[in-house]
Amino acid sequence: MELEGLVPRDVVALVVVDLQEKLFPRVHQYQQVMENCVKTIEFCKRLKLPMVVTEQYPSGLGVTVPEIQAALGEFYKPIPKTAFSCFGEPAFVDAVNDLGVDTLVLIGIETHVCVAQTALVGMNAHDYDMMVLADCLSARDPFNHTQGLERLRDEGALVSTMEMFFYEMLVAAKTPEHKSVFDLLK
Repeated sequence: MELEGLVPRDVVALVVVDLQEKLFPRVHQYQQVMENCVKTIEFCKRLKLPMVVTEQYPSGLGVTVPEIQAALGEFYKPIPKTAFSCFGEPAFVDAVNDLGVDTLVLIGIETHVCVAQTALVGMNAHDYDMMVLADCLSARDPFNHTQGLERLRDEGALVSTMEMFFYEMLVAAKTPEHKSVFDLLK
């Protein structure tokens, strides 16, 4: 079922941005953001939504934290990058173009740097619709997180939450998809 005004599930991919071992534990509300990211990844796996993972300068910032790697499972195929925007890495551009989707849903860190630059470049230079899940993003300084979200909203990104995203992808209750993720909705 597709309802006008909602993002259709068949045009969406999740982008997991830079949830790495040397920086992620230092962000504001780390544990809650971690739990939300793990839940979002599990939701996307169950609904068979495509996922792309990036790591910013992994030789300096380390690899993706073990909890996220475990949640990703077979989807853990990180694309290393040094540009802050994921779109600065040709392998990322190729990966998302190959998915054939219109909307990229971003989770990760830091809201005001890599996430913001990815969304801005994705919208303006690559014609993607961008959705950011505010409670699956963070920064070391909460002020930068808030400012990043405000800038993204001002620039035309869809600022949403994990739960809003879940229900938007489901559209209705009592469907096989709803039943398959019901435990994640509690």
